[in-house]
Amino acid sequence: MSRLYKKNRDLSQPLERLELVVDAPDEGRFDRFLVRRIPWRSRAGIQEMIESGGALLNGIKRKPATKVRAGDRVVVSVQRPPSDVPIREPQLRVLYEDEYLLALDKESGVVVHPVGVHQQGTLLQTLHARYGSGGAEGDATGAGLPKLAHRLDQFTSGVLLVAKRDEVRRSFSDMLTAGAVRKAYATLVLGSVDWERKSVDAPIGPVADSRILMAVDQHAGKSARSEFIVSERFDYATHVAVRIGTGRTHQIRVHAAHLGVPVLGDHLYGDGLAPHGFERFVLHAHEVRFDHPVTGAALRIEAPLPEAMVQLIQRMRAVGGADADA
Repeated sequence: MSRLYKKNRDLSQPLERLELVVDAPDEGRFDRFLVRRIPWRSRAGIQEMIESGGALLNGIKRKPATKVRAGDRVVVSVQRPPSDVPIREPQLRVLYEDEYLLALDKESGVVVHPVGVHQQGTLLQTLHARYGSGGAEGDATGAGLPKLAHRLDQFTSGVLLVAKRDEVRRSFSDMLTAGAVRKAYATLVLGSVDWERKSVDAPIGPVADSRILMAVDQHAGKSARSEFIVSERFDYATHVAVRIGTGRTHQIRVHAAHLGVPVLGDHLYGDGLAPHGFERFVLHAHEVRFDHPVTGAALRIEAPLPEAMVQLIQRMRAVGGADADA
């Protein structure tokens, strides 16, 4: 996908097609190029898609073994699930609402906007169906469609802020950049730590050969700051609160792994053994504090710990060795 296309695409809408441009390092077989660019599809699935004409090379149906060259253009049609396959609509659990803002308690496992294989049943599509006025962005009312003020990973639960007006979203973007939005997360990390509080100031950047992984990168990474505070210790894990001054991709997960105590169940930076009751890892956006971008009122919005996390903490206590640091 070209950078221009990726930048201008409306992420609130399902993706109809991928438009890809071959770079020099990607030259080679058509199917291998697509396997690298569409990592959520198997190679067999990619080959079937090419054979059926679902992926065109310079507007022409080709064979999987066809050679692609720098500058070639590939268009991939995005397949929709059959109409008889039910799509679960995410619940909108409202924590706070006024005419400018909406704060939701997002469930773990919910995708916030269409991306990759997740083109239907996202949280933003549900928001548009319920709150969308149909007005164009920048119209006389200033309303239009609600927009995410920030994002949470699919398997991170908790406070998610939504702007009902575009000017409010822009204000939030400025506030986030300035560090005026204070976020606190709750998590369990692997291992019983011997410290009470740890501050991490370590820049984060993408791993060169991965489209997903991030890592601490002292030379090319972007500034990232996290503070880990012990809430309770157990024999094999620690319940910690994490305050972040920046919002880099996978920041808490990368910084926890950097400390040698990855988030429990983390499939990218830890052992990947999801605790009972969790699809993946244990991370909850517990609290957000900020001054309202329109009224100036000081707001503190809190999402209670999900039941699965409460039960996990109780099970940890039951096996002994708990040391509360309230």
